[in-house]
Amino acid sequence: MKLRLVFLLLFFAQILFNLVMKYLSYQGDPSPELHERILKYFTEADIQAGTEYDRRGFFVSILSSLIDFAIAGLFVFTPLAARLEAFLESKVKSRFEFVRYVAVVFLFFSSFYLLDFLVSLPFNYYFGFVLEHEFEFSKMTFGDWVILKGKSFLLSWLFGSIGILIVSLVLKYLRKAWIFVMPGVSLAFGLIASVLYPVVITPIFYDFHPIQEGSLKSKILSLCDHAGIRVENVFVIEESKYSGHTNAYFTGWGENRKIFLYDTLIQNHTEEEVVSVLGHEIGHWVHNHQLIDITLSTFEVFLLCLVLSYVFRKAKEEGSLTLKEFYSPSSFPLLFLVLSVIGTLTQPASSSLSRKFEVEADKEALVLTEDKKSFINTEIKLARDNKSRLDPHPWEVFYYHSHPTALERIEFAEAWKQSD
Repeated sequence: MKLRLVFLLLFFAQILFNLVMKYLSYQGDPSPELHERILKYFTEADIQAGTEYDRRGFFVSILSSLIDFAIAGLFVFTPLAARLEAFLESKVKSRFEFVRYVAVVFLFFSSFYLLDFLVSLPFNYYFGFVLEHEFEFSKMTFGDWVILKGKSFLLSWLFGSIGILIVSLVLKYLRKAWIFVMPGVSLAFGLIASVLYPVVITPIFYDFHPIQEGSLKSKILSLCDHAGIRVENVFVIEESKYSGHTNAYFTGWGENRKIFLYDTLIQNHTEEEVVSVLGHEIGHWVHNHQLIDITLSTFEVFLLCLVLSYVFRKAKEEGSLTLKEFYSPSSFPLLFLVLSVIGTLTQPASSSLSRKFEVEADKEALVLTEDKKSFINTEIKLARDNKSRLDPHPWEVFYYHSHPTALERIEFAEAWKQSD
């Protein structure tokens, strides 16, 4: 069977799988037994609110996915990508081959990214602005939303351009060693991003200030000391100006390690509940989850490079697809398709590992705080305030969920004993 046909079959299988999973997500889990378990902690109104929020925009979501697949298919299975590259090469004038290559790669990526941004913009507006206002989450004006999307576009374009240029240069100039170099590049990206996020990215999107002196700060720092984590910077992000969503996270390394709390979290929860949330985040640090993620990602990149090298070589030998060199910009859509298929196949393992990490972090929060009641109250409030789907379909949970469901986390806490 020709590789072109194999890719087409995989491509359409991925579309079908995506639609089936969206349908199952819409349906949720109708189990009466699950319904009764949920009602021990939530009301019928809570269940209905989560279901309505999750289901709204179902057909718009399908349309968005189909358009994304259509654009990807055009770039992979037609000469469009090769013609775009040839057009850009004809417009770039330089006697230096290196300069021409960098310019063509940059312009190719920018063209593709701009197309994707413009096509997805109406859907982002609907889901990120219209629905968020309809469900009374968002407080942003249209101007605020435009500024936020503009910042997101520019940063994604900037870092995406840098990333794709580095990858392209490695592929072109290290043709015998790129399989071994790319994992190192991936590792460097992961470490640099974790350092830059609190220093560069967060200030661009959020206004924040140091947490005021008082009992909450004392409790947070005491919890960190108890866990053996040195944190001197606790900041409050002014999320309430934009939305009602709540969150908290650790970020950075060493002296750049910081805690960020949404002001909505502080406003909607007791101090003990906020400390419980931080206990969970500390759990990720205690168990080195971020470092494990980066290490596994580096190993995954190595395996993916082996697969991509083999697939591209076979496809080029067969000649059924319009391909130039491995490092040519017009080859990237095919490489991304292969990565997408592999990602679909490995998603359950990735989701399972993530849920395992979340359970470990939940357990650490219970151990550190010894406050089961606050943990359970926090999960109930978070699910209610964020209109979480309380009865997701089991296949959706298995395949996509990076966190246990709210009910699973509550029942885990109920069953937990200090001796565990």
